[in-house]
Amino acid sequence: MRTQPLPWESVPDPKYLACEAQRKGWVNAGGWILVVVLLAAGIMTRWKIALVFGVLYALALVMVKSVAVTRRGLEIFHDMRVTTNYEHWAWNTIDTLTYEPDPKNAAQTIVYFTRGDRTKRFAFANADAEALLRMAKEQNPGVKVYDGSKTREKLRQSQRK
Repeated sequence: MRTQPLPWESVPDPKYLACEAQRKGWVNAGGWILVVVLLAAGIMTRWKIALVFGVLYALALVMVKSVAVTRRGLEIFHDMRVTTNYEHWAWNTIDTLTYEPDPKNAAQTIVYFTRGDRTKRFAFANADAEALLRMAKEQNPGVKVYDGSKTREKLRQSQRK
């Protein structure tokens, strides 16, 4: 399905791959129903823009998102069949990492990467998340690392006072 290699395949290890976020069945079904409705509306009504939105929404549904953390930083690759997009956050541009256990999956840890006012959220296997946080401190000693559950608990206690 993928026509070109991922940008981080040539980078030496370690590479930590994010766990794929799976959509629920009703979300996929509802998305495809919306695509059909938009395409039908674009064909049968005078609002042809619905046809464009239907095609774009279909491309979003078939898009494959791959995420890896390497020695270069956070790397995100989107493959939408007709085009691709590669986003790279170098370690020296990442300000903060916040981690917390995934409440829906005990085998995963959620890691939030913050750069300026942008934050990206990805889930990693527990062992990978621990190694990723160590690598972050090695690559960028100035990066701030927070335990999200402890910080949230401190906020709750300060609000009770």
